[in-house]
Amino acid sequence: MDARARRTLLAIWFFLGLLPIFLRPLWEPDEGRYAEIPREMLASGDWLTPHLNGLLYFEKPPLQYWLSAVSMKLFGLHAWAARLPLALAAGLMLWAAWRLARRLGARDPRWAAFMAATSLLAFVTGQLLTLDALFSAFLVAATACFIEAVAARYEASPARGWTLATFALLAFALLTKGVAELVLSGGIVLLAFPFAWTDRRLRSAVLRTAFHPLGWLLYAALAVPWFVLVNRANPGHAQFFFIHEHFTRFLTHQHARQGSSNWALDKLYFIGILAVGLLPWLSAAVVGLRRSVGFLRGTARGPQAQDAPLHRWTLAMLLLAAAWPLLFFSVSGSKLPPYVLPCIVPLAALAVAFEREGEELQAFKRIGIELMVLGALLGAAGLLGQKQLGDGGQWALLPGPACFLLGLWCLRPKGLGPAGWMAALGAVLWLLAYGAHRAAGPDKDVGPLVRRAPAGAQWISYGVYYQGLPFHTRERCVVVAGTGELAFGRGKLPAGEQARWLPDEREALVPAALRLRDGDPARPVRILMKDRDWAELEPAAREALVRVDARGNNVVAGLR
Repeated sequence: MDARARRTLLAIWFFLGLLPIFLRPLWEPDEGRYAEIPREMLASGDWLTPHLNGLLYFEKPPLQYWLSAVSMKLFGLHAWAARLPLALAAGLMLWAAWRLARRLGARDPRWAAFMAATSLLAFVTGQLLTLDALFSAFLVAATACFIEAVAARYEASPARGWTLATFALLAFALLTKGVAELVLSGGIVLLAFPFAWTDRRLRSAVLRTAFHPLGWLLYAALAVPWFVLVNRANPGHAQFFFIHEHFTRFLTHQHARQGSSNWALDKLYFIGILAVGLLPWLSAAVVGLRRSVGFLRGTARGPQAQDAPLHRWTLAMLLLAAAWPLLFFSVSGSKLPPYVLPCIVPLAALAVAFEREGEELQAFKRIGIELMVLGALLGAAGLLGQKQLGDGGQWALLPGPACFLLGLWCLRPKGLGPAGWMAALGAVLWLLAYGAHRAAGPDKDVGPLVRRAPAGAQWISYGVYYQGLPFHTRERCVVVAGTGELAFGRGKLPAGEQARWLPDEREALVPAALRLRDGDPARPVRILMKDRDWAELEPAAREALVRVDARGNNVVAGLR
């Protein structure tokens, strides 16, 4: 990587990968969960067994929890510190996009990094504290390293470093989100192997890399110990993690995460998500895909050395790196938008590699149309959701016009050079992030409600488990009629502890509050719930409680 590329990637990472994690507090529910688990690791000193609200929580492996815990240990219990692993994810994603585009012979591979960073799905997911950004980054970086290792062996160059990096990154992906790594990475390599079969030297390079003994030893050394130790300390972990959290989730709708109740729409769900998530680069990705397939079929020219077996296999790897996650998760019974995030980087690399000299103005106009469409979508969403968003709703109206105006500028890009275009699109995305923070923050952030409550208050989460409540209070809370994903941990408690900490019946609300007050009269009791749950309280509960605070659609009540 030359100095110019290094400066560009560093600037993209700093402004679009690092700074956005400082923008806002934790949002319910996911960010609260993935900040609270590492906080409890720090508080308890138990870095082996993940806990959520004091309960066993085995849904995911621990690597991101460990990274967030180390960050919070160094920098304090802040939302941005919990999110700091997302900056690592952004850096890996940018590097992988640049490296893959460079391998394909792109004229300026820096644009692949910028395209990956500014695609709508990647930008949004990259600042949300979930596991998807880091998992996807490890996966695409491993793909880039694997391709480089094969290329090095094919060209009779040293390949051990690239090989070991591949297996280390795959182990990290497994420790971030689980067995999906094996299915995705293994499927891509296996499905691309026929494109290496006819060339003996390339076939040997692929096999020697995929079955490298030191690589597999490193993979096992990094990935296996935690699974063995946690199952030894917590019998039943393996069955819950591998069966319930993987096979049951893939084969059934038990988690109620299907894309649609209609079978056909459910299977097409991720095509729509990816189409919107690629904006404003959808047309560039489509052109790159079409030309890539034409290149493999011999009907279109490629970026360079189109007759070389290595380049054909590399292209097949990237096409499958985009297609296989889309197909796999489309078949799955569990669907969330970030699942197709691994598709973004290979599509960006293909788009940039197959862009032809002299097409820049035409491509710019296509991007302008996409920005205008995105602006119209954001404007319509802001108008429709303004009433539900309350006082911050006016902020939801700003990103749409900004996108639309930038799109108009792209149609007649007078004075809009590459650096100005990068800055303008980055500014629009920042406005989108800030607008979302101001508009949705009152509903998503419960921190102000906790800070306005009396010091030392005892908390109950009613109707739903507020994932971030223990993070803000720094202690466990009682959960009434909102067990949800805490069900596994609840089932490991004795019956008396279940009734004390997680009663399922709504009628248990007032008795639970009275029990807390009687146990420690010096500490007032506060109950956090949705406003709909407050409206639906039974008359007896209404007589015992008083509404003391509210923010967005969240209500805080106390005992009279």
